[in-house]
Amino acid sequence: MLPNFADPFHSSKKKKKLLTTWLVNCPPHWTGAACDWPICVHGRANPATKLCNCYNYYSPPFCISCLPGYWGESCDRQPLKGVTSASDFPIRIPPFLVKPILFAIAVLFVLLLVFLIYRIRIYIRNRKPPRYDDIAKDLPPPYS
Repeated sequence: MLPNFADPFHSSKKKKKLLTTWLVNCPPHWTGAACDWPICVHGRANPATKLCNCYNYYSPPFCISCLPGYWGESCDRQPLKGVTSASDFPIRIPPFLVKPILFAIAVLFVLLLVFLIYRIRIYIRNRKPPRYDDIAKDLPPPYS
């Protein structure tokens, strides 16, 4: 196999340095001798158009982020189609019930907090000190 200038495994040190210089001087996400080839992160560059053909639902020009409406590590997830906004949420609460429901939730939270405080106080009051035999390992000194 003949050494190819673009093949870094068969080029000399001088050619490698020149190739590295080209890579460093290109703007972000571009490569090639004239910086005209895109670096497609999740896709493949089309040799005829020199544009990225992105995998799954990644967005051009460099296949880095997802297309609008898609998300996830592989850009393969979509939000639920039926829910497009908060007004489309399937459970609708009538406006006159919003304040009573919020009040009931607040009252339940306060009752839960009072109950927890009460149980902690009972636990603290019912604690007894350990027996002397459990604490004392040695006998006390004689008092004579």
